[in-house]
Amino acid sequence: MKHLILSFLVLLGIGLFSSGEARPPNVVLILLNDVSHYSVTAYGAEKITCDDPRGSFENVPFATPRMDSLAMEGARCDWAFTYPLCEPTRIALMSGKNNRRNFLQPKAQHASDITFGDLFQRASYSTALAGKWKQTRGTKGVSAEKYIHEFGWDEFFAFDVNNRVGRRMIEPNFVLNGEIKNYRGIDPETGRRYYGPDLINRYALDFIERKKDEPFFLYYSMVLMHTERTPTPDTIPESVYDDYDVEAKGNGKLLGDDPSFYPDMLHYADKMIGKLLDKLEETDLDDNTIVLLMGDNGTRPEYFFTFPDGSVRQAYKGKNIEGGIQVPLLIRAPDRIPAGSVYDGMVYVTDILPMLCEATGVELPNHDKIDGISFWSQLTGKSSKAPRNSITTWYLGNNHYTQEEHVLEYAFDKRFKRYAPDTMYPDGRFFEWGSDPLEEAGAPVKKKIPKRWNRYRYAGLDLKKLTPEQRKAYDRLGGELESHRHVPVKRLEVTAEESSLSTGQTMQLNCRIHPANATRNGVIWESSDPNVASIDKFGLLTAYQPGKVTIQAYSWDDANPSAKNEGKAYSRGGISSSVEVTVPR
Repeated sequence: MKHLILSFLVLLGIGLFSSGEARPPNVVLILLNDVSHYSVTAYGAEKITCDDPRGSFENVPFATPRMDSLAMEGARCDWAFTYPLCEPTRIALMSGKNNRRNFLQPKAQHASDITFGDLFQRASYSTALAGKWKQTRGTKGVSAEKYIHEFGWDEFFAFDVNNRVGRRMIEPNFVLNGEIKNYRGIDPETGRRYYGPDLINRYALDFIERKKDEPFFLYYSMVLMHTERTPTPDTIPESVYDDYDVEAKGNGKLLGDDPSFYPDMLHYADKMIGKLLDKLEETDLDDNTIVLLMGDNGTRPEYFFTFPDGSVRQAYKGKNIEGGIQVPLLIRAPDRIPAGSVYDGMVYVTDILPMLCEATGVELPNHDKIDGISFWSQLTGKSSKAPRNSITTWYLGNNHYTQEEHVLEYAFDKRFKRYAPDTMYPDGRFFEWGSDPLEEAGAPVKKKIPKRWNRYRYAGLDLKKLTPEQRKAYDRLGGELESHRHVPVKRLEVTAEESSLSTGQTMQLNCRIHPANATRNGVIWESSDPNVASIDKFGLLTAYQPGKVTIQAYSWDDANPSAKNEGKAYSRGGISSSVEVTVPR
């Protein structure tokens, strides 16, 4: 069959899941904001201490029973890692790609990037984003409030959509399907001030209710636990919440921020997750819904977590050490993942997308262009071999890709970690971080990082005094770094099955990238006349009326696509390839 019909692909993708089920499983992906694995009691900690003088406290007991239930009823992943800041993590999570491929600057993800929203929408899932966005600011042609739809979301109720961000907690500012909503005063459902997490949770529950008779993908991107840290409606006494001054000077530019409310917010996050789990049970969807909970990066460094044996571990958002990049990952899939199981393999944030696609049978057409590796077979007990033994990271922070002095590259396994040379340490660095989670080897040789979270980076182990085992690990991780070096795109080659296409038909175009191992392997598809024929980000061409069009593909490597509402969205002057297609009368 020469022309690929989209509906056929959709049915094929759904049918691949299981011939014994009437419908594929739903997916609820919960992303906690600024929550390391220490903040979820399934990982062992039981008390929190804060050393910030603006809101210090000591050994406050905490518990997250509803989050923990996902581990008891599914799997707890003990070696899950992200980036130390949310924007790089969210790009990688949604695309399955390491940031070296598609992260050019913060708040600028371009619509040509294929995300899990696109993939599940393409497979006829109803898709929704509820919570924090932060990924883009739109373009000159499409406003930020509308641009979210370009990433596969049928609907959304989101915070941090445009440059007028506002508040996320008490009396917040959100965007509902393109409409700016400012919540001030009293919430008629509670009789108290509007609370952002309540509104987002309510929207998520309503989405589940409305879509309970069809497959759905819910990206529940929580605003908890990020600053601004404020009291919750459950804070005692109630007057603390009801009378709280959200305009008071807080942390930096944030208003109303008080770190002492972190335990209250953590308990409230657990409550919100509990409501969502209860809704799945109430609608009889819990047995056919994959629920995944993950943190986007570590908790802020003013928090310390005490374990039953008295040991204390420090969180460290913003730094590429254990407390900044190791996060909770709990996955429940009844009758698929054994209850109470522990997955001991390494998981990177890029692995979530291919894992969910394999779990649901959703087609992943760009599987050869992502970095993620599915671990679904390991979760379900069908394979005992870990798909990865190490992770390699390219990290830019919240900087522009041209600021190479800010790039950190490193590779690590469960015990060792090697950093590539950078502007501060031209010879690179090496740590046995399994026993040095704060990476403080090499003290007192330390350098303060300019303009970056006011942290220190230590020099690491003396490379001339490594043990044979350390030297072996050093060389092995060096090989990983070398295999991930940037490879520029040299040429694109667009191909089409035919040179003509009838009105109403579709045809899949392909773009071969040379060399095949080029790093920035994304392309931007463009039609010279979308009224005649349009092309989507998957390269699927659809004909509408007679005429002739030129279909062009531009390389991410030098087009530098950016959706930050600044200047042009991408450059057309670099590497490209094209074909002409006629739609006859």
